Amino acid sequence: MSSAQLPTLPACATPAARLPVLLSLLLIAALLLAGCGAGKSAEAAAVDAPAAAAAPAAPAEESQIAAAAADVERAQIAAEAALLPSGAFAVQAAVPPQRLELPSIGLNTSIIELGWTSKKLSSGELVSEWAEADDAAGWHINSQRPGFGGNVVLSGHNNIKGAVFRELDLLKRGDPALLYVDNQTFEYVVDKVLIVPEKFASDEQRQKNFAYIDETDDERLTLVSCWPRDDNTHRIIVIARPVRSVTVEEGAS
Repeated sequence: MSSAQLPTLPACATPAARLPVLLSLLLIAALLLAGCGAGKSAEAAAVDAPAAAAAPAAPAEESQIAAAAADVERAQIAAEAALLPSGAFAVQAAVPPQRLELPSIGLNTSIIELGWTSKKLSSGELVSEWAEADDAAGWHINSQRPGFGGNVVLSGHNNIKGAVFRELDLLKRGDPALLYVDNQTFEYVVDKVLIVPEKFASDEQRQKNFAYIDETDDERLTLVSCWPRDDNTHRIIVIARPVRSVTVEEGAS
């Protein structure tokens, strides 16, 4: 691979109607989490892409972000209060996941593989950006496949190009999440639903955000998108734990 830094959280696209107002901020904020798209770290050797300097927020935006940050803190405290026990699947997926189903919010979407591209900034620095999944969820190619004991990372849009992850904020702890791979079904249960600041986040906060899509020692499924639904200032992160895997034998009715 080239000397470019590996991408962190995937960047989000802004709805066309907001581009004149937010274009300069988005260019400055060029970011991590793969949400609308959200990014993932490398499987073997994750290298963090340096975060760009955050643009100063307007007074109205500052108050909104402060309120959202308070909500985030409450959500994190509630989510950490009772972790589900971590498990592991008895089988391993031979290929990447092909379909995701979230029954509680009526989502059933295909999954495509997501890589990244490199580009040179005006400063001459070479950085990497995650590709985007249109009308589908995107599996980060340097995340794990189900059953391999690590972090399976999927990202998707929340307000453009299919907006498959628009309603992630309706998920609750205990909701099922299903990954389909050929004749195998990998069943997970939602453990955490977190909202973290991104657009005006500090470098330290962005590194914390990045950890959610990095490698993990435990088996888990991580879903990432932008938030809120009409903007991209934050990222929503859903963490689900494994329950069981089911294999349908060929010829079975």
